[in-house]
Amino acid sequence: MRITALKQSLATVLASMEGILAAAVETVAAGDGTEASEPRDLTAEEQASFNELTAKAEGIQAQIKREEQILALKASAATPVIVPGGNPSNPVGTMPAQPKAEVKPGIMVARLAQAVAIGGSDQRAVASAAEQLYGSDMGQIVANMEQSTDTKGGFLVDEAYSSDFIDILRPRVVIRQMGARTVPMPEGNLTTRKKTAGTTASYVGERVPAPTTGATVGQITMSAKRLTALVPITNQLIRRSSTNVQMMIRDDLIEGVAVKEDQQFLRGTGSATAPTGLRNLIAGGNVIAANATVNLVNVTNDLGKLRLAVLNANIPMTQCGYIMSPRSLLFLENLRDGNGNKAFPEVAQGRLGIYPIGVTTSVPDNLGAGTDASEIYFGDFAQFMIGDTERVAIAASDVAAYDDGGTIRAAFSNDETVVRLISEHDTQVRYDTAFAVLTAVTWAM
Repeated sequence: MRITALKQSLATVLASMEGILAAAVETVAAGDGTEASEPRDLTAEEQASFNELTAKAEGIQAQIKREEQILALKASAATPVIVPGGNPSNPVGTMPAQPKAEVKPGIMVARLAQAVAIGGSDQRAVASAAEQLYGSDMGQIVANMEQSTDTKGGFLVDEAYSSDFIDILRPRVVIRQMGARTVPMPEGNLTTRKKTAGTTASYVGERVPAPTTGATVGQITMSAKRLTALVPITNQLIRRSSTNVQMMIRDDLIEGVAVKEDQQFLRGTGSATAPTGLRNLIAGGNVIAANATVNLVNVTNDLGKLRLAVLNANIPMTQCGYIMSPRSLLFLENLRDGNGNKAFPEVAQGRLGIYPIGVTTSVPDNLGAGTDASEIYFGDFAQFMIGDTERVAIAASDVAAYDDGGTIRAAFSNDETVVRLISEHDTQVRYDTAFAVLTAVTWAM
């Protein structure tokens, strides 16, 4: 069992121990006539369970320590591996030690992908390839990486580099770009509260007890869903340590993840294996059909209804904006009043009124019975939550096959290596009334 699985097991044991202590409370009468909860001694059965869990936790900690010792020894015993296409006296793709330079965001993930592609599934080979390409520091980083052999997910990239990679997705995934809130989900699950009704408050006189106030709450549960991206890279590129090559590999990996995230976060139906998109998290009362007659008055009224649905829900309105298709954006940008003036001149600057516009082709223009309808979203995107494990896993194969637009291609025949990147996340909204969607939008130039 590797370090990641051991740490997850330890977290589960600790949660069970905390659960026993949390249950050891009793209700007592307070002096003011109310009741309060106070800790009590554990029962014999609870104490026995607690002691058993303590012993188990100590055993897991010992296993983690042994795994860390093994990784350190592997790093010290790593032997050079010749990069494909090179030779011992003049290995291709090596570079001399150089002063440390600032590494651009996401480049570390690209370097790790290169090293894994060269070294395959052997950690010593991967570490040696990284050292030859990028120096001893990079080799040490790879030597200390965890290998998730239990899920065949390849090598787990350190959280710092994974988070760096995930941050680059923000401008490429419209939901992230509009201000969705990313919350850590290190154990793969997260349960928290959501408000379904606001708090109440009252004015009272002197010495008059304050009335009970509180919010009506529900529960948000998120569990990690695995997103897998396959990126074929030519072996000629993999053997090069050029910064431009690293950026090409980084951008290919990002594109593979970003396109699917953008589609799923916006309109995904959701399942046991895929997150639910915003379209299917919005309250039914906030789904508004556009007027079938397209003119300036009706367009203005429809946009007003969209915004009013969110305003009436008393949402904080901290990160509001619109999401629409390019067709809808261009229609609004070119819509004119009776005097020939642009009705919404601010759209050219990426705003509608005071709120920013996010544009993506993940909003279809072929919906409805006539296959000519689109959608426009408005809401407070700070209320959209993305639970993220903040870890990505990288694996590679030079004999794998992949689907290229319906054509199955073999990496070996094409002298390519297929890099597989896995990330895990889930989605939810804190208020389902924080968003509204305008449907049946047939606006077109």
